[in-house]
Amino acid sequence: MDESADKPDIEEEINAFREKYKLLVENFQNLKTGQSWHTPNDVSFTYKGMSVREFHGPSGNQANPVLIVYSHVNLPYVTDLTPQHSLVCRLIEAGHKVFLIEWGDVNSEARTWDLSVYLHDYLDKSIDFITGKCGMDKLDLVGICQGGTFCLCYASIHPEKIRSLVTMVTPVDFQAGESIIWKWARKVDFSQLEKMPVNIPGGMITLFFQSLRPFDEIMRSIQVIQNPESRKNLNLTVLVDQWVFECPDQPGMAFAQFMHQFYQENKLVRGEFKLGEHLIDLGNIGCPVLNLYATADHLVPPESAGALKNHIPRKRYSEITYDGGHIGLMVGTKAHRTILPQMAEWLANNRK
Repeated sequence: MDESADKPDIEEEINAFREKYKLLVENFQNLKTGQSWHTPNDVSFTYKGMSVREFHGPSGNQANPVLIVYSHVNLPYVTDLTPQHSLVCRLIEAGHKVFLIEWGDVNSEARTWDLSVYLHDYLDKSIDFITGKCGMDKLDLVGICQGGTFCLCYASIHPEKIRSLVTMVTPVDFQAGESIIWKWARKVDFSQLEKMPVNIPGGMITLFFQSLRPFDEIMRSIQVIQNPESRKNLNLTVLVDQWVFECPDQPGMAFAQFMHQFYQENKLVRGEFKLGEHLIDLGNIGCPVLNLYATADHLVPPESAGALKNHIPRKRYSEITYDGGHIGLMVGTKAHRTILPQMAEWLANNRK
């Protein structure tokens, strides 16, 4: 009996895989585009390099302002990638008027700016502009990742300006859940960067995130090659990959302060973080809070995000967990079918 007839032709399999990979790379290159927004919008407010984008939905959607506050570590257009994968679209569909902060380019002057510029000054000016434009005294905040931490601090200082707050994949207890970022941060002397601040190149931030899970890109490519269902979402995969590799430069002083005071010293949950003259007390947040976090998040462990429940009175706190990862909660098909519509409905119900 010829046993070789039952054995797979290894060389043939390798060659077939090589051809599929070559085709995948060509498709990736053909699908690549520049940074773009799906939903029509314009910049309606600027301040010291920061800008506020105003998205345009149906003509009747002028009330119910919502401000999206994204992390400074990534670019915010991931909130509006495609019609099917757009947080902006889900909010507009639910009748909200959507605004979004863009932090602006990091120039040589920004290296000396501390966290108060972002956590307070930029947010305060943006919120005052939006509420004035919409003729209201309060608005809703949707803070994502680091942006959610910024929103928690702001809502503690100005509870009178916030009607409701949504946090998404937001670190709260920065040392809970064996955060891989905390494990790295605790070995770095950020005090030196605070003393002599220099801006951190975005490419270095990208490499850092890649190093946390170095085989993700390879495994994703293999999955796309072998799984027909994954190939259907090739366009989304390309868009997300482009976004991942576009980390902006980080302002030296603010970056060092965030890593030192939040990750190394965990001052937010200890009630020891001061923003200028304000001591941040999460118990001061007077509005309803909805906390969305992912159970398989490698950047913000569920224990870190879920710790918020320990600092907000139970009657004002709600949470929804997502069975997936950090980015999936923003762009995943399952999240857009179930989780994000629930969030938009929660915001609407808190206006009644």
